[in-house]
Amino acid sequence: MEAKRFLYTLMRFVVRPVTVQPVFFLLLYILLNVLDIYSIAIFHSFSPLFKVISGFFFCYIFALPVILLPDKTRKIYKSIVLLVAIVLFAVDIYLLQQYRETLNTMSLDAVAAVLATNPDETKDFFLVYFTADKLLVILFFISLLLSAFYYLNRFKFKWNFVGELLVANFVVFSLIISVFRLSTIRTSNLYFLLTSKAIDLREYRHNPDVVYNCERPDNIVIILGESFSKHHSSLYGYEKQTNPLLEKMAEERLLFVFEDIESNAVSTIPAVKSIMMSYTAEMADSIEWYECLTLLEIMQKSGYSTNWISNQTKKGLMNNDVGCFSDLCDKQYFMDSDVLAVDKETCSSYFDERVIGVVEDFLSASIGKAFYIVHLMGSHYIYGSRYPETFSKFIPRDYEVSCPQLTYDNRKVVAEYDNSILYNDSVVYELMKCFENEDAVVFYFSDHGQDVFDSSNSYAGHAHINNPISYKAGIEVPFMVYTTPLFREKHPQLQERIERSVSTPYRTDSIMYTIMDVAGIESLNGCSYKHKSLFMQ
Repeated sequence: MEAKRFLYTLMRFVVRPVTVQPVFFLLLYILLNVLDIYSIAIFHSFSPLFKVISGFFFCYIFALPVILLPDKTRKIYKSIVLLVAIVLFAVDIYLLQQYRETLNTMSLDAVAAVLATNPDETKDFFLVYFTADKLLVILFFISLLLSAFYYLNRFKFKWNFVGELLVANFVVFSLIISVFRLSTIRTSNLYFLLTSKAIDLREYRHNPDVVYNCERPDNIVIILGESFSKHHSSLYGYEKQTNPLLEKMAEERLLFVFEDIESNAVSTIPAVKSIMMSYTAEMADSIEWYECLTLLEIMQKSGYSTNWISNQTKKGLMNNDVGCFSDLCDKQYFMDSDVLAVDKETCSSYFDERVIGVVEDFLSASIGKAFYIVHLMGSHYIYGSRYPETFSKFIPRDYEVSCPQLTYDNRKVVAEYDNSILYNDSVVYELMKCFENEDAVVFYFSDHGQDVFDSSNSYAGHAHINNPISYKAGIEVPFMVYTTPLFREKHPQLQERIERSVSTPYRTDSIMYTIMDVAGIESLNGCSYKHKSLFMQ
């Protein structure tokens, strides 16, 4: 009897945050979770179901202080919690309108991609896409909710034993689901970003033993693109002519387009890390990424000067950014270091063509062999901010036949994306032409692809790893190699191997070994890695 009374008392205590303040709890839960329930019902997506269930427990935790605080403090606390919940609700409505996503249904890796974005890009996004009509919808739903709960708060709720028992069971069930969800966070890029520290790779320098031959080009160049989906490249059969200049180079057998190349990631940070060093995701339990050997150190040890030129920012919102690799280079230049690098009227970064002059300056000042990394802004969201007005070739009307399922606004997004690819074509072409009189080989590929309404008629942006269609769009990237006339004359065997490899499947997290092969590196720390080169497959 005593045990039964104890269990009943314990149950009453457990359910108090819900039953003592039912209106507060219900309003909080609806503000934080109702749109996820809506996405399940309307969009037939059951992926956020566990998140919605675990959301009950998190609301329970926020409601717990209400029964412990004195009256005056309780009112202040409730006001603060509801204010935060209203802001999050507003964000959820916006995301649902724009992407058919909510904060709760977004993958942790998608959140990580947002946090890794630099402040100027974030400002661009809100200025362009947070429009008046979306704001009105948000205000309408918030006012509707608050009005409903103002009247609901006048009623007194009576709880019986069965109701309290159901609440107690659901609290325990949502606790179990929450523990399971938290256990998966450690494997996400979001956890990696939030727990990372600012890294100075110069403190972790290696002294690799490099053996190389003399049969290697004077200049090796990586032009690293951004958010380029090969499905929007006319080089790969896309119906719109988005790559006219590079197509011409390919027809003249100056440019070799590789058919089956994938990135290892759908966002910039993990993709660039795997490109620039020997680190892979499989090493996560055995070594820290910053302890791994970098391509830049290998190239320096093999007699190449190293140069980093970027139209992206050096520092993101979080510590863990790709700019740390540039500190290992002999020379580096970031466009955002120039006070004129931001157009104050459009709040957009200046266009990628600005790097062309810097590359020419670096090349003219170069003595001996040189390795270049040229990092472009490419087709990074927001697409319409990535090209000058003169490249506004495609308009929404051009997609009425090919994309009839899309709304006018979304066809406009596709047009802007294709215009950014068209502009990127001209920039990459001019960068390659900078080296046409040199002994040079130039690689161009994108860090990752982009989901441009591939997986949904209402979503364009970073690919989602938990959606097979989106993920495929995110990892399939364009990849091409330009070789100069002098290179082909001096390195006929390497030229032949390049041409022979255009159909070879490959991933960009092994590109380091391809660059080593081109640089004539026979062994690294006593081991040969030529078998990992794209041109040796």
